[in-house]
Amino acid sequence: MNYKKFLPFLLAFVLPIAVIYAWWGGFAPVDIREGVRGPYTYVYLEHTGDYSKLPEVADEVRGLVKDSKLAYGLPITVLYSSPDLVDVGKRRSRTGYLVAAGVQVRAPLQIDSLPTRPVLIAQVRAAPLLAPSRAYPALDRYLQAHGSGILMPTVEIYEPSGTPLRMGLLTVEMPRP
Repeated sequence: MNYKKFLPFLLAFVLPIAVIYAWWGGFAPVDIREGVRGPYTYVYLEHTGDYSKLPEVADEVRGLVKDSKLAYGLPITVLYSSPDLVDVGKRRSRTGYLVAAGVQVRAPLQIDSLPTRPVLIAQVRAAPLLAPSRAYPALDRYLQAHGSGILMPTVEIYEPSGTPLRMGLLTVEMPRP
């Protein structure tokens, strides 16, 4: 077979896609370890339905928080329903932002806290939309190797890098099995 025929195709299409995927964190390693996380206080909106809509919910929360003139921190998502077990339309979650303890909010925003707790932590440096698809499969493989599976709820906190040259850091916290 003459490879010279395929070289322009590889250079024009496959290589750029592979470079972009790598830049977004598609090949980034996932670090998994045990630890203790929390406490967290967060402002949120409740969501029932497809998890792919959560970025839109986060945008809505950010707008409401800014309108309320609240100081807020990193985005946080609490996923209550396992996508493997719960129908897309019935999945429950909370999406919002970390805030200082004692903050008061107005409806429709709600506020809650998570205590300090022992968790299994998965971290990956990747783009926000790609990072969960890297973290959860790695977490599931790790747990399957240890005779367990993913336990809900999980907590996701995404820390932006602050520069376009480096992707942010997604941390997924899961109750220890």
